[in-house]
Amino acid sequence: MTAIPFPRPLPSLVAAAGLALLLTGCGGSTPIRYHALAPQPGEAPVAGSARVLVEVLPVTVPERLNRTQLVLTDAGGRLDVRDDDRWAAPVADEMRLALANALWQRLRATDIYQAPVLPTPNGPPQYRLALRIERFDATPGGSAVVDGSWTLRRLPQGTAFTCRMGFTLPLAAATPDAAATALSSGAARLAAAVADSLSRLDQAMPGTQPSPCPEGP
Repeated sequence: MTAIPFPRPLPSLVAAAGLALLLTGCGGSTPIRYHALAPQPGEAPVAGSARVLVEVLPVTVPERLNRTQLVLTDAGGRLDVRDDDRWAAPVADEMRLALANALWQRLRATDIYQAPVLPTPNGPPQYRLALRIERFDATPGGSAVVDGSWTLRRLPQGTAFTCRMGFTLPLAAATPDAAATALSSGAARLAAAVADSLSRLDQAMPGTQPSPCPEGP
């Protein structure tokens, strides 16, 4: 009697089936969309020497928001961490870049935090600036809120001033892209307000101490 062998699985067919499943899974994943909280200015950068030197301390952001993922808030107050929508860097770093851009564009001030310069009688005026983000919320179908407080003083022994300002912006659509756009606009407005307050402090007459903070509505 001739023995009839049982059929054995073909390795090539098994491998091909596994590869097909793997490719199907990869093809179904959603690509990550990256957003810039601090987009570079469209115009040519201003060149030349810094007129003001600023020690910009690291920006403080609530821990639940200091991440690369876009964090939205639904109508019920629940957080929606969007793994498919991300900032180019953590919010604190992006906000610091937005602030540095505003300082340079609005009053030719440059950040010396990582490259300290000793104050000199005939050198550029120096300031210390600390910014804290209080709110950084966006609700699809609603609005975005960017709120921050900051402290600034002239070095080495100037009076410290603490200011606060917030912005509420409507979302153009109930989408993560619209939320990111509104938050970016709010961040730019806050950075401009901080830079303008530093400009007012720098323009104050010697011996006077007017508040550089923005006026309320």
